[in-house]
Amino acid sequence: MAEELKIRIHDYRKVEEKLTDIGANFTEELNVTDTYFKQPKGNVLKVTQDERGDFLVKLRAAKGKFRILKYEKLDNAEQIKKELSSRFGIKCVLKKKRRFFAFGGYTININIIEGVGEFLVVEGENLSPKIITEKMRINNPEFITASFDELKE
Repeated sequence: MAEELKIRIHDYRKVEEKLTDIGANFTEELNVTDTYFKQPKGNVLKVTQDERGDFLVKLRAAKGKFRILKYEKLDNAEQIKKELSSRFGIKCVLKKKRRFFAFGGYTININIIEGVGEFLVVEGENLSPKIITEKMRINNPEFITASFDELKE
């Protein structure tokens, strides 16, 4: 099952230079609006909207990472958002820029989130913190185990 590891960064341009130096390739930049719905702690339910379309995303915190339970393209995002809003309530809306890189079998994205900060997210199978420290050569990473909507609070 796909997972993600997140770390807080403080200068995304320096991190991008480091990624390029180790052979990661920039693939795209997206402007994203995430609508988060109220969920029990450790669970994330959101609708992500960007230039590629609208997606329903479900995540669950597990052992310092997040498991990606669902990432499904939506044809009727506004209706789904209305239903989820009615059922759970909207927790917050976050606007961000995501810059994607490919590296080995991983998808790496840098999230620059208005009012929250900058983060490096690594997605893949069976992730270990060594990916960040050894393969990406990031010293003393600040791992984030909360979802972005919790960091907004």
